[in-house]
Amino acid sequence: MEFDSVQIGAADVVAVAHAYEVLLGIPPVHGEGGAMRFQLRRGAVEVEPGDSGLHSLRFTVAANADRGRWPAEAFHGVRVSFTAAPSAPPAAGAADAVEAIDHVVINTPDLDRAIGLWRDRMGLRLALDREFPARGLRLVFFRSGGVTLEFAGPLPAPAERTGSDTLYGMAYRVHDLEACRARLLRAGVDVTEQRAGQKRGTTVATVRARTAGVPTLLIQDSSRPS
Repeated sequence: MEFDSVQIGAADVVAVAHAYEVLLGIPPVHGEGGAMRFQLRRGAVEVEPGDSGLHSLRFTVAANADRGRWPAEAFHGVRVSFTAAPSAPPAAGAADAVEAIDHVVINTPDLDRAIGLWRDRMGLRLALDREFPARGLRLVFFRSGGVTLEFAGPLPAPAERTGSDTLYGMAYRVHDLEACRARLLRAGVDVTEQRAGQKRGTTVATVRARTAGVPTLLIQDSSRPS
Protein backbone atom coordinates (compact mmCIF):
# COMPACT_ATOMS: atom_id res chain seq x y z
CA MET A 1 0.00 0.00 0.00
CA GLU A 2 1.29 3.45 -0.92
CA PHE A 3 -0.01 6.99 -0.63
CA ASP A 4 -1.59 8.24 -3.85
CA SER A 5 -3.51 11.50 -3.38
CA VAL A 6 -5.66 13.87 -1.38
CA GLN A 7 -9.15 14.97 -2.39
CA ILE A 8 -10.30 18.58 -1.96
CA GLY A 9 -13.97 19.51 -2.24
CA ALA A 10 -15.32 22.36 -4.36
CA ALA A 11 -18.79 23.66 -5.11
CA ASP A 12 -17.36 24.95 -8.41
CA VAL A 13 -14.77 22.40 -9.54
CA VAL A 14 -13.70 24.43 -12.59
CA ALA A 15 -13.02 27.57 -10.56
CA VAL A 16 -11.16 25.78 -7.77
CA ALA A 17 -9.18 23.67 -10.26
CA HIS A 18 -8.10 26.90 -11.93
CA ALA A 19 -7.01 28.28 -8.55
CA TYR A 20 -5.00 25.12 -7.88
CA GLU A 21 -3.45 25.28 -11.34
CA VAL A 22 -2.14 28.71 -10.34
CA LEU A 23 -1.06 27.51 -6.89
CA LEU A 24 0.70 24.34 -8.02
CA GLY A 25 1.98 25.67 -11.34
CA ILE A 26 0.95 22.58 -13.33
CA PRO A 27 -2.14 21.71 -15.40
CA PRO A 28 -4.71 19.13 -14.25
CA VAL A 29 -6.12 16.12 -16.06
CA HIS A 30 -9.67 14.83 -15.85
CA GLY A 31 -10.22 12.20 -13.17
CA GLU A 32 -13.11 10.02 -12.08
CA GLY A 33 -16.47 11.44 -11.04
CA GLY A 34 -15.85 14.90 -12.42
CA ALA A 35 -12.62 15.43 -10.45
CA MET A 36 -9.58 17.31 -11.73
CA ARG A 37 -6.25 15.71 -10.81
CA PHE A 38 -2.87 17.42 -10.37
CA GLN A 39 -0.10 14.82 -10.43
CA LEU A 40 3.02 15.98 -8.56
CA ARG A 41 6.36 14.25 -8.27
CA ARG A 42 5.21 12.82 -4.94
CA GLY A 43 1.46 12.51 -4.43
CA ALA A 44 -1.43 14.12 -6.27
CA VAL A 45 -4.18 16.61 -5.52
CA GLU A 46 -7.71 15.95 -6.78
CA VAL A 47 -10.36 18.67 -6.81
CA GLU A 48 -13.78 17.00 -6.65
CA PRO A 49 -17.42 18.11 -6.30
CA GLY A 50 -18.46 18.71 -2.70
CA ASP A 51 -18.14 21.02 0.27
CA SER A 52 -14.94 23.06 0.47
CA GLY A 53 -12.09 21.58 2.44
CA LEU A 54 -9.80 18.59 2.61
CA HIS A 55 -12.05 15.56 2.04
CA SER A 56 -10.09 12.34 1.98
CA LEU A 57 -6.93 10.31 1.36
CA ARG A 58 -6.37 7.71 -1.34
CA PHE A 59 -3.85 4.87 -1.44
CA THR A 60 -2.79 2.49 -4.18
CA VAL A 61 -2.94 -1.22 -3.38
CA ALA A 62 -2.26 -4.41 -5.27
CA ALA A 63 -5.03 -5.38 -7.69
CA ASN A 64 -5.72 -8.55 -5.70
CA ALA A 65 -5.73 -6.83 -2.28
CA ASP A 66 -8.67 -7.48 0.03
CA ARG A 67 -9.97 -3.94 0.49
CA GLY A 68 -12.74 -5.21 2.75
CA ARG A 69 -10.20 -5.68 5.54
CA TRP A 70 -10.17 -1.88 5.95
CA PRO A 71 -13.79 -0.84 6.62
CA ALA A 72 -14.63 2.87 6.69
CA GLU A 73 -15.07 2.93 10.47
CA ALA A 74 -11.49 1.72 10.95
CA PHE A 75 -10.13 5.18 10.09
CA HIS A 76 -11.71 7.05 13.02
CA GLY A 77 -13.55 9.63 10.92
CA VAL A 78 -11.03 10.14 8.11
CA ARG A 79 -12.33 9.19 4.66
CA VAL A 80 -9.91 6.76 3.00
CA SER A 81 -10.22 5.08 -0.39
CA PHE A 82 -8.10 2.67 -2.39
CA THR A 83 -7.22 2.25 -6.04
CA ALA A 84 -5.31 -0.39 -7.95
CA ALA A 85 -4.31 2.07 -10.67
CA PRO A 86 -0.70 3.30 -10.52
CA SER A 87 -0.04 7.04 -10.39
CA ALA A 88 0.37 8.81 -13.71
CA PRO A 89 3.71 10.46 -14.54
CA PRO A 90 4.01 13.90 -12.93
CA ALA A 91 3.12 16.94 -14.99
CA ALA A 92 6.07 19.03 -16.09
CA GLY A 93 6.34 22.19 -14.03
CA ALA A 94 8.66 25.18 -14.17
CA ALA A 95 11.32 25.83 -11.53
CA ASP A 96 8.87 28.04 -9.62
CA ALA A 97 6.13 25.37 -9.51
CA VAL A 98 5.27 23.08 -6.61
CA GLU A 99 7.27 19.84 -6.73
CA ALA A 100 5.49 17.48 -4.36
CA ILE A 101 3.23 17.05 -1.38
CA ASP A 102 5.51 17.32 1.63
CA HIS A 103 2.98 16.38 4.30
CA VAL A 104 -0.70 16.15 5.14
CA VAL A 105 -1.75 17.30 8.62
CA ILE A 106 -4.32 15.25 10.55
CA ASN A 107 -5.55 16.17 14.04
CA THR A 108 -6.28 13.35 16.45
CA PRO A 109 -7.25 13.04 20.14
CA ASP A 110 -5.35 9.74 20.42
CA LEU A 111 -1.93 9.36 18.83
CA ASP A 112 -1.43 5.86 20.22
CA ARG A 113 -4.63 4.86 18.41
CA ALA A 114 -3.22 6.38 15.23
CA ILE A 115 -0.03 4.34 15.59
CA GLY A 116 -2.07 1.19 16.14
CA LEU A 117 -3.92 1.85 12.89
CA TRP A 118 -1.41 3.33 10.47
CA ARG A 119 1.74 1.46 11.52
CA ASP A 120 0.45 -1.78 12.98
CA ARG A 121 -2.56 -2.43 10.71
CA MET A 122 -1.83 -0.45 7.54
CA GLY A 123 1.91 -1.05 7.47
CA LEU A 124 3.08 2.55 7.06
CA ARG A 125 6.55 3.40 8.33
CA LEU A 126 6.59 5.35 11.61
CA ALA A 127 9.32 7.90 10.88
CA LEU A 128 9.13 10.06 14.01
CA ASP A 129 7.26 10.33 17.32
CA ARG A 130 8.17 13.55 19.10
CA GLU A 131 6.85 15.60 22.01
CA PHE A 132 6.93 19.40 22.22
CA PRO A 133 6.06 20.21 25.86
CA ALA A 134 6.43 23.98 25.40
CA ARG A 135 3.82 23.86 22.63
CA GLY A 136 1.55 21.32 24.35
CA LEU A 137 1.89 19.14 21.28
CA ARG A 138 2.91 15.65 20.24
CA LEU A 139 3.55 14.89 16.58
CA VAL A 140 3.71 11.47 14.92
CA PHE A 141 4.95 11.13 11.33
CA PHE A 142 4.18 8.22 9.00
CA ARG A 143 5.85 7.93 5.58
CA SER A 144 4.26 6.50 2.45
CA GLY A 145 5.03 7.06 -1.22
CA GLY A 146 7.49 9.82 -0.38
CA VAL A 147 4.79 11.76 1.50
CA THR A 148 4.42 12.29 5.26
CA LEU A 149 1.16 11.91 7.15
CA GLU A 150 1.62 14.17 10.17
CA PHE A 151 -0.71 13.37 13.07
CA ALA A 152 -0.94 16.08 15.72
CA GLY A 153 -2.34 15.57 19.20
CA PRO A 154 -2.43 17.41 22.53
CA LEU A 155 0.26 16.93 25.17
CA PRO A 156 -0.46 15.70 27.74
CA ALA A 157 -2.99 13.38 26.17
CA PRO A 158 -6.56 14.04 27.29
CA ALA A 159 -8.32 11.59 29.58
CA GLU A 160 -11.12 11.23 27.01
CA ARG A 161 -9.75 10.14 23.63
CA THR A 162 -12.81 8.90 21.76
CA GLY A 163 -13.21 11.78 19.29
CA SER A 164 -12.73 11.51 15.55
CA ASP A 165 -9.55 12.22 13.63
CA THR A 166 -9.89 15.16 11.24
CA LEU A 167 -8.02 16.14 8.08
CA TYR A 168 -6.63 19.62 8.57
CA GLY A 169 -4.14 21.00 6.04
CA MET A 170 -1.46 20.57 3.39
CA ALA A 171 2.21 21.41 3.01
CA TYR A 172 3.86 21.42 -0.41
CA ARG A 173 7.53 21.11 -1.23
CA VAL A 174 9.06 23.67 -3.59
CA HIS A 175 12.54 23.93 -5.07
CA ASP A 176 12.75 27.74 -4.94
CA LEU A 177 10.37 29.33 -2.46
CA GLU A 178 11.31 32.88 -3.38
CA ALA A 179 10.54 32.24 -7.07
CA CYS A 180 7.33 30.32 -6.27
CA ARG A 181 6.11 33.07 -3.95
CA ALA A 182 6.89 35.76 -6.54
CA ARG A 183 4.92 33.84 -9.17
CA LEU A 184 1.91 33.56 -6.87
CA LEU A 185 2.04 37.23 -5.88
CA ARG A 186 2.07 38.21 -9.56
CA ALA A 187 -1.07 36.12 -9.98
CA GLY A 188 -2.77 37.96 -7.11
CA VAL A 189 -2.52 35.15 -4.56
CA ASP A 190 -2.16 36.21 -0.91
CA VAL A 191 1.09 34.66 0.40
CA THR A 192 2.92 35.59 3.59
CA GLU A 193 6.53 36.65 3.81
CA GLN A 194 9.09 33.86 3.99
CA ARG A 195 10.11 32.74 7.48
CA ALA A 196 12.14 30.00 9.13
CA GLY A 197 10.28 26.70 9.40
CA GLN A 198 9.95 24.49 12.48
CA LYS A 199 12.49 22.07 11.01
CA ARG A 200 16.05 23.35 10.93
CA GLY A 201 17.14 24.38 7.45
CA THR A 202 13.63 24.95 6.09
CA THR A 203 12.00 28.13 4.87
CA VAL A 204 8.22 28.40 4.66
CA ALA A 205 5.40 30.70 3.56
CA THR A 206 1.65 30.40 4.12
CA VAL A 207 -0.86 30.67 1.28
CA ARG A 208 -3.83 32.58 2.70
CA ALA A 209 -6.34 32.49 -0.16
CA ARG A 210 -7.64 30.43 -3.11
CA THR A 211 -7.14 27.03 -1.47
CA ALA A 212 -10.81 26.01 -1.07
CA GLY A 213 -10.54 26.42 2.68
CA VAL A 214 -7.49 24.16 3.11
CA PRO A 215 -4.70 25.57 5.34
CA THR A 216 -1.71 25.54 3.00
CA LEU A 217 2.04 25.86 3.57
CA LEU A 218 4.91 26.04 1.07
CA ILE A 219 8.25 24.55 2.20
CA GLN A 220 11.76 24.79 0.83
CA ASP A 221 14.12 22.26 2.42
CA SER A 222 17.62 22.36 1.01
CA SER A 223 18.68 19.39 3.14
CA ARG A 224 16.14 17.04 1.53
CA PRO A 225 16.45 15.60 -1.99
CA SER A 226 13.56 16.24 -4.40
